[in-house]
Amino acid sequence: MPLFTVMRRGEPPVTIDAPNWIVAMGNGIQALGGDVAIDRLACEMLPNGTVIARDVRSGIGYVVLPSGAPPSPPPVAEDTEDQIFEGEDDDDSVSVEQTLDDGLERTLDLAEDDEDTPDIEQDAVLMEALGRIAGAANAAGAWELSLDAAMRSIESEAGAAVEATPHAGLLFIAVAGEMANKLRAMRLPYGKGFVGFCVDHAMALTVADVHRDDRHYGAVDQATGFETRAVVVVPVASSSEVFGCLELLNPPEGRLGRIDVLKLERVATELAARLVHSGVRGRTRPG
Repeated sequence: MPLFTVMRRGEPPVTIDAPNWIVAMGNGIQALGGDVAIDRLACEMLPNGTVIARDVRSGIGYVVLPSGAPPSPPPVAEDTEDQIFEGEDDDDSVSVEQTLDDGLERTLDLAEDDEDTPDIEQDAVLMEALGRIAGAANAAGAWELSLDAAMRSIESEAGAAVEATPHAGLLFIAVAGEMANKLRAMRLPYGKGFVGFCVDHAMALTVADVHRDDRHYGAVDQATGFETRAVVVVPVASSSEVFGCLELLNPPEGRLGRIDVLKLERVATELAARLVHSGVRGRTRPG
């Protein structure tokens, strides 16, 4: 079984024997004294296989290093907490402290205590979009409006609203971009692709290079002729059910600001509330 190293800033790293990084992350967080539900973690897999995650409520960051990644650092003493531990001379090496600080900020940066973060409730355009979602004539219209709002929040090459149907798998109920005609009404089995992972775990994902991630479901690209390079996926879920997800394909390269991701999650929350109001039933949310 593979070995993983799980780290949190200011704590000695722990080594976890697990079948995959998800299990390793959960067991590692427990071993580090954390108490974080998986749906509160926003995760990204870096090109070298390292996973960075942040608790979206507390802002605490974690790093999961697979076997073969840069060696884990020695325990961090209080008086050396700010030192940077580097991997060996390898182009793919990851600075652990840099990953915890800069890496998450580069794509997610969801820490709450940042005075420079704008209040998204003051965004008139977003508030207008949320109002349209809340007032949608039906559930299908709410999905369409939500995808439109998501695409406006993070201008991407393509996007999809994916509904978790009771018995027929994952339905692409609304699509945007050049592959829209081919993707609309396509269905995937549960558990397939990034959307399947997002729905199964009620977890937001950002993946900078999908071809280095074995969750990438290449059959969709083959069917549509679209080349997916990167994705951002957020679940559409209430406190007890998961209705599906919103997925953006090939978002702008480089930094995804925290405000953009928070807006996307706010859209998903509004859509979930509209679906609950319509009496739509989703899948039971994972505990």
